Amino acid sequence: MANSSEAVKEAIAMQAEAVEDVEAAEVEQKRGASSVSIDLLIDAVRKEREGLDKLEEGIEVLRSSLEERRHALDRQNEILGQLVIDFNQAGRT
Repeated sequence: MANSSEAVKEAIAMQAEAVEDVEAAEVEQKRGASSVSIDLLIDAVRKEREGLDKLEEGIEVLRSSLEERRHALDRQNEILGQLVIDFNQAGRT
């Protein structure tokens, strides 16, 4: 799985390409080339969807990372709690 920053960069690039396709479609429509305009718009929609998929991939990577960090913090907290108990018991004896 790609890291989140790579996925976001790819999504941004796809969005930029989609914007270019929409702009080109507008020009072609004004020229009367409706079939070219339709193809460009279909391509723009495809790129936008792929970009959204990449963003979702990046979000999933971040979500997974957050979950792993939460588990690590929970484990550290458990260890710390046990060390405090052990320390207190050692101080009493």
